[in-house]
Amino acid sequence: MTGVLDKYLEAHGLTRYRLAKESGISQSTWARANSHTLDHWTVKQVRALASTTGLSAATVLRELEGLEDAQA
Repeated sequence: MTGVLDKYLEAHGLTRYRLAKESGISQSTWARANSHTLDHWTVKQVRALASTTGLSAATVLRELEGLEDAQA
């Protein structure tokens, strides 16, 4: 099963590599986030994803929650 992060990045035309480069958060940290539920993510990760996509953290979190709910 593809993780929520990978689905989100695919929908926004991004890769984990680009996310890591632009956010300053390592690819291995993003890989761990991808394998966990959103309950294990940090605010820093959500904000970094928001900054990379140009969206608000609230919008990113809502979209991630939607993807996670769809997987359940």
